[in-house]
Amino acid sequence: MSADQDRADTSQDAHRERVPLLTEDARRDAEDPHQSKQRSTLFTVCPYILGNEFCERLAFYGLATNLVIYLQTVMGAEPASAATNLMVFEGTCYLTPLLGAWLADSLWGRYKTILVFSVIYMIGMITLALTAWLPGLTPKEYGVTATPLQNGLLYGSLYIVAVGTGGIKPNVAAFGADQFDEANPRDRREKTSFFNWFYFAVNIGSLIACSVIVYVQENISWAVGFAIPAAAMALAVIIFISGSKNYTHVLPSESPITRVFKVLSAATRGWWKARRKQRRDAQAQARFGGPNLPPEYYSIAAAMRRTHSYSWLDEACEQPSQGEWRVGGYSTAQVEEVRLVLRMLPIFCTTALFWTVYAQMGSFFVIEGAAMNRDVIGSFHIPAASLSIFNTLAIIVLIPLYDSAFIPLLRRFGKKITLLQRIGWGLVVTILAMLAAAACENQRLRLFHEGKTISGDYGLPLGARQHPKVVDMNVFWQVPQYLLIGLSEVFASIGQLEFFYDQAPDVMRSCSMALQLASVAIGSYLSGAVVWGIQKVSAEWGWLARISAWTDSPKRHGWLPQDLNHGRLDLFFLFLAGLMVVNLAWFLWIAVSYQYKAVEHVARAAPVQKPPTGRTPPRWMQPQIVQGTHASLPQQIGAAATAPPEDVGLYGRSVTFVPDSPAIPAPFR
Repeated sequence: MSADQDRADTSQDAHRERVPLLTEDARRDAEDPHQSKQRSTLFTVCPYILGNEFCERLAFYGLATNLVIYLQTVMGAEPASAATNLMVFEGTCYLTPLLGAWLADSLWGRYKTILVFSVIYMIGMITLALTAWLPGLTPKEYGVTATPLQNGLLYGSLYIVAVGTGGIKPNVAAFGADQFDEANPRDRREKTSFFNWFYFAVNIGSLIACSVIVYVQENISWAVGFAIPAAAMALAVIIFISGSKNYTHVLPSESPITRVFKVLSAATRGWWKARRKQRRDAQAQARFGGPNLPPEYYSIAAAMRRTHSYSWLDEACEQPSQGEWRVGGYSTAQVEEVRLVLRMLPIFCTTALFWTVYAQMGSFFVIEGAAMNRDVIGSFHIPAASLSIFNTLAIIVLIPLYDSAFIPLLRRFGKKITLLQRIGWGLVVTILAMLAAAACENQRLRLFHEGKTISGDYGLPLGARQHPKVVDMNVFWQVPQYLLIGLSEVFASIGQLEFFYDQAPDVMRSCSMALQLASVAIGSYLSGAVVWGIQKVSAEWGWLARISAWTDSPKRHGWLPQDLNHGRLDLFFLFLAGLMVVNLAWFLWIAVSYQYKAVEHVARAAPVQKPPTGRTPPRWMQPQIVQGTHASLPQQIGAAATAPPEDVGLYGRSVTFVPDSPAIPAPFR
């Protein structure tokens, strides 16, 4: 069957794509889309999805928030090694969603993908809890390095969890949106409420994990502290399965990500074949006076090469009627979609370093806090990882202020902030966060060398024999750096997601989420590489070793040693600040020359009350009314005008969809 027939069949069967499972009422609703629903989707179907999301986020944050302390104190890893392993784990957690999104879009559908990966997730959590509970699977004493078998079981469990997150993170919110019928007014109203409740469930799960579960892990038992997230994940699977008979399902189709790779593959093959053909033609022309090629070969090829950037993508265009210089078989509009995605890659590269700095909040911020006085009331001391609550609270407070106060204030003075300006200011705040962290750590080290220490056993397993010295400096001195990271997310993180969403082609919006996830993954991997490199170089190179040693310390431990009191974590934070300054300069150089996607606004003219005057237009001039908006480059507008009918229909469907700008606070904490 041809591609045109496939597209036509898909268009004719569009009303049958929402397939309810096991419910006669839902089946009747699908057969009669104009029939009004008697039940509230928000209160009858969505509680299963919201309950699943709450339990899954509780499980994930209960594991990841305090993991660096577990690796350091129980498994005997050095701070640099513990932080690196945590960052690689988190990077994998944000890379596997690309696989989960592709499976859901192309093969399995969202329901099956979520269910299968939830079971994998649960297995990983249970295995992790068993490694902390069963004797012999963790070192018996503090300060003893774990054996290869113990490390293998631990990291094997962690990466099973990382695979499990890949099928849930990109699909749960979209699966919840699938339950609402846009043809039903009640569903349209409830859909907005669903996303509010979805975000509420995510943050409640995060707050409970960062407070209650972290406290249990450090003060009662790590085994119990990991058993609670495992039980929460098992409950998430049960809740999700319980609602199976009520769900509405959207059948899988070709993923936009798949089309991007297909067009890139076709363009690469076509470019290579075109080069080989041009080389043969040049040789033939030199020998025999030139080949007998049709004029279209030269005119069309020259026009395509000089019209756009990334001109090699034109090799993926469909083959013209004369000549055989195109082998891709894709329309001009489809190639333009990929071209728009590639134009965002330079911004993608410069914003990935934001997540390199962001990863320090879950690693070295926590390790630094564990070496400070965390007594709050009497003998009660707060876990260092619980300070991430201030990051979450900052985002919850600052998002409404940004929308309701900051933006209106700019409009009052006739100003506005572009998407790239928003990201740029976020990068500036990230630099300030690293400077604040460096100042806090420098003061902590100064107090340590002045002898202002107390005995502390924070974060250590019960019965530990060694208690490192804790500096008598209140841990709440870390609050400014957490608040600044939260402020940077409001600008850079949400601005990055909105930029990818706004600048992507209308029919490839899901690529924006893929770019965001890939950006977080790359930033986390880079963070692990930077930590490893800094510790290795600072411990071995003479001049850096002299810098790393404090004035009265004869030993050289590198910047990130086992005992941070003899390291220079403050210099590491300063290095990250300098790295972000260089990255900011690179970002500004790219942003200044970036051409935003042009937006064509077309509106229906208001009806005229009085009779028109003047000459009557000729009968052949029919009025044309176009509704909606369409965002594209000028080249894309021209491409849509000359595209085949099926491509016009594709863009016609996207024209009627005017998405709201996404504003998801801390979407990937």
